[in-house]
Amino acid sequence: MKRTQAGVLMVAVLLVTAWAVPTAQAQRIKHTHTGMYLMTSHPIKIETASLLPEGMAALDAGLAFEFDRELGRRNYDNFRLAPIGFRYGVTPYFELGALFGYSINDEDDRLAPDESGFEGFSLFGKLELNKYAALRVGATFAGDDDIAPYPNDELDLFGNLALHRRMGQGLLYGEFGYTTQGGDFDSSEYFNYGIGYSYPIAHAVSVNVELVGEEEHIGTSANTLDLFLGVNVLAMNHLRLAPFVTFGVNDESPDLSFGSFLEMRF
Repeated sequence: MKRTQAGVLMVAVLLVTAWAVPTAQAQRIKHTHTGMYLMTSHPIKIETASLLPEGMAALDAGLAFEFDRELGRRNYDNFRLAPIGFRYGVTPYFELGALFGYSINDEDDRLAPDESGFEGFSLFGKLELNKYAALRVGATFAGDDDIAPYPNDELDLFGNLALHRRMGQGLLYGEFGYTTQGGDFDSSEYFNYGIGYSYPIAHAVSVNVELVGEEEHIGTSANTLDLFLGVNVLAMNHLRLAPFVTFGVNDESPDLSFGSFLEMRF
C-alpha cells in the first residue's frame, strides 16, 4: 500500500475513534464555548483540541532559537518566527485561520543551510468533532523553496487531528498529522505526531511535558523527535505566554532550542 493511502487510512481510523469516544462515561472537560480558555492546562507545541468561542479572535506568535540542527550530517543554527497568525471563531464548532513562518539559518559546517526565507503562508479551517477532538485542514503556499527545515514549492496540503482528555488534575493531549508537499517536492509526504501532559501548579500557571516528532521530508534528512519542557502562564484574561526549552532526542533534531509562544484573544 502506498504511503499516501496508508496515511489516509490511518487518519480515517483516528477520526472514527475520536468521534466514538463515549462522552457519557468520560470525565467532563470545561467546554471552550463557555470561557476564555479550556483550563489553565494547555498544550505548548502540540495542536490544541479546543476552539475559539464564536465571534472571538486570537493573534498567535512564536519564536525559537534552534542550535545544531542537522541536514545530511551538516550542522546549522536556526532562528524561527512561527507561527505568526490570526484565528477567528466562525461558529461554536468551527474556526478559520491564517499563519506564516520565517527561518533564518546560520551555517556551522560547509554546505550547511545558510539562507533566510519565508516558509509559506497557510490558510486553514478547524472543526470540533466532539469536546475531546478537533480536526484542522489547510494549505501552505507562496514560500521559498531553498530554505531549511520547512521549504515550500507551490502548494502543500495538511491535516492534523488533535485530542485531549482530563487525567487527574491535568490534561493529557496529543496530535497526529499528515502533510503532502507540492511542486518540485511532490514526492515528499510525511506524518507528524505528539503526546503531552499539562499539570496546573497555580491558579494561572501550568507545567508541560511534550514529545513531538515528524518523519523525514524535503528540508530534513531524517526523522526528528524533540522533548519539550515548558510553562503556560495566563498573564491576563486574554493573554497566554508559553516559554519552553527543547532537547533533541535524535541527531537530526536541534540539540537544544528555546523560545516562547504567545496567544492574545479579543
